This record gives sequence, structure tokens and C-alpha cells, in this order.
Amino acid sequence: EEGVKSISQGTAGEIRAVGNGGYQNGKTAPGMGGGERRANSAEQEELFAEYRDEQREDRDPSAQPEADDPEMDRNKRNGATDRAAGSPRFSRKLALLNMLANGLMFAVAGFITYHCFNKAMVLFSWHPTFMVIAYLILMSQAVLTMSGTNYFTHRCSHRTKVYIHWVLQAVAGILISIASVCIFLNKIRLGKAHFQTLHGIFGLVTVCATLASIAGGVTTKYAFQLRAYVRPLYSKLGHGIAGTVTYLLGITTISLGVYGRWFQEDNDATVRLMLVLAIALIALYVIATPIVNTVQRIKTAARTTL
Repeated sequence: EEGVKSISQGTAGEIRAVGNGGYQNGKTAPGMGGGERRANSAEQEELFAEYRDEQREDRDPSAQPEADDPEMDRNKRNGATDRAAGSPRFSRKLALLNMLANGLMFAVAGFITYHCFNKAMVLFSWHPTFMVIAYLILMSQAVLTMSGTNYFTHRCSHRTKVYIHWVLQAVAGILISIASVCIFLNKIRLGKAHFQTLHGIFGLVTVCATLASIAGGVTTKYAFQLRAYVRPLYSKLGHGIAGTVTYLLGITTISLGVYGRWFQEDNDATVRLMLVLAIALIALYVIATPIVNTVQRIKTAARTTL
């Protein structure tokens, strides 16, 4: 066991040396300026968080001493699994809140989709359908997964959460692109001008911001490999801010679409107001934790930079 432990520590030290250039086996080495850097800096924590998670996940449970009480041993293993996943256990209230938020977003998306096809299936029908699925469901689930507030994925490891996040975002990006093409072709077919309403203008800005945010997500995913060009902390911070702004733009665009003429024909003011309030509640639940995390990253970036 001591041999395995020493090898593990040596490997971690070597990786720290590669990641920071000034670290040697967990110790600081003097740089060109003669100063020394703390080994437990916030940037170092950001760089090797995934490595530590993998070390905890790959740890052999057979090497742990067995407890006399089987129930206690099982509880310890469950606790270790939760810590390896990197997310706290869900309380009953939080689980109930998550279920309500998920049910609400599917109900709103289903209601809007129904009104897209209740009279006829035309080219325009696919525009609001794909947009509401992409932003209100897929992007919401992607954000909740990374923030650790998604009941369905909160026990997953960090690597699995990242995988689920980018898959959901990729599918959302495809649906958004298709929806944009549909409304563009529909305007041409009807001979109408483009981007003449507030909904249309917000939609254009939202789509552009979404594509930029997805591109930023790619750089964040490979932040360690790109650390020579930009600090991983800055990549995550920029992606978090861009993603939050983009999501709010998408929610605003959907809310404006609810007040469009096509939707007003079948729904009165009360129904539209209830839909907007439901969309606002969903957005509040989704972005609450990301905003807190972004503020913490801003403080960390300021502390390590100044």
C-alpha cells in the first residue's frame, strides 16, 4: 500500500509540474523573477480538479479496511461515492423543487408545441417547436447538470456531467439552427421582411450569442490543453457568463414569442401571462446556482490576478 501511495503522489507531483511549470513534486520552485508561488493556489485547484476526482473514483475499495458493522461500511461506501461524484445529496425539498421545475418546463414546452400543430403542420410550426425544446428543455437540463442541481444526474461523476452537458448543448444547437432556417425560409415564402419585430431582433441576437457560447464551451472543455494561451479559470469564467446571458436571452425571446400574433389567436391574456410567469420561474431555478458559481469564480480570478 505504501508503494502504491508513493507512486500516486509522484504522479500527481509530475502532473503539477507540467501544469504550472514552477512546481516540482508538489513544491514550489523559484521562477525567473526569484519569487515563489503557492502550491495550493486557486488556479492549481481549477487545473487539477478533474484529476483528483479521477483519483478518488479509481481508488480500490478493497484496499480499505473492512468495518465490523456491515451497515456502517455500506454508509461509508455510499458517502465516498457521493464525494467522488462531487455533488451533495439531494434533500427532499430540493428533489421536490427539481421535479416541479422539470415538470413545469415540459408542460410549457408541450403546451406551446401543441399550439404549433393544432390547426395545421406548416413550415412555421417547426420554428417555435424546436426553439422551445432547445432552450427550455435541453439547455435547461444541460445547465442544471453542470451546476449539480439536476436530480437525474447529480450522482454522476464530473467527467460524466461534462459529457452529458456538451451532448445536450450540441443537440440544442442543431435544433436551434434548424429552427432558424425554418423561420427564414418561411419569411421568404410569404414575402415578409426579416427581423421587424422585437421578438425577431431578440431572436437574431440570441442565436448569434448561442453559437458563440457553444464555441466558448469547446475551449472550456479543452481548457487544460489550451492553458498556454488562456488560464483555465478564465475559460470557465467566460463560458459561465456567456452561457448565463445566452440562456436569459433565449428565455426572453420565448416569452416575447408567446405574445406574438400567432399565439394570441388561440390564447387570451391570462393564459399568456401564466406562461410567461412559468417560464420566468423555470429560468430562476436554472440560473440561480450558475450565477453564484460565476460570482465565486470572479472573486477567485480577482484574488489570483491582483
